[in-house]
Amino acid sequence: MSELKIVARGTWYYDGLIPYRVEIYAFPARDSSSRFAEDGELTGEYDESIPIPETKDGFLYACTPFFSGEHLSIDDVKNWAAAQPWAPVTWEWTGDAVSN
Repeated sequence: MSELKIVARGTWYYDGLIPYRVEIYAFPARDSSSRFAEDGELTGEYDESIPIPETKDGFLYACTPFFSGEHLSIDDVKNWAAAQPWAPVTWEWTGDAVSN
């Protein structure tokens, strides 16, 4: 993946005590993992016959340090995080909206 941009940042407290940074990042929908060729994840090659996921702004969103999968919006990732057994995340910062 290229062109990653952090668009939100928060804190999750492991065992309610130890802070861990949580970040939501945006990346172009054309780089969706669903478009990798059979061995493309290792080589970076895409299967051009697989369509680019349609999103409102042309970006997909994911959360680190957890594997959240790819989501269509920042709110979708925040809702995913809120539904996890390790929740909650306290969101302290939301960056500028991404632009094409």
